[in-house]
Amino acid sequence: MIVYIWGNLTIDNFTPRPGKDTVGKPGQAAGLSASDAIPPGRKAQGVDTEKLKQQLIAIADDVSHGGLTGHFSIAPVGDDGRVDMLQLEDWANARGSGASHPLTQILLDAVVLPNVKGDVQ
Repeated sequence: MIVYIWGNLTIDNFTPRPGKDTVGKPGQAAGLSASDAIPPGRKAQGVDTEKLKQQLIAIADDVSHGGLTGHFSIAPVGDDGRVDMLQLEDWANARGSGASHPLTQILLDAVVLPNVKGDVQ
């Protein structure tokens, strides 16, 4: 499955935001936001979820509990299938450092459709 991370193909855009992406919302797991569609005129990066490794997965929102249709959270999960909050926080703390966290690199390596525009699909 292809999900899209809106914005540029940069290390920071592929790293969760501390205090924002590290907090779940009703029907939405904590993690880096992704979507199954691109709004018209927006640029996005297409990620093949089959290429994600090391328990990094795309978790679909639960719309019956307030999540958004077509929205996903990309996050590390533990053996129990739940978001590994310690690993997610560690990943998010790398944002703005100029260095690529190992989970950021896994996500960058899974990009199969770079710099696509919503109105071109």
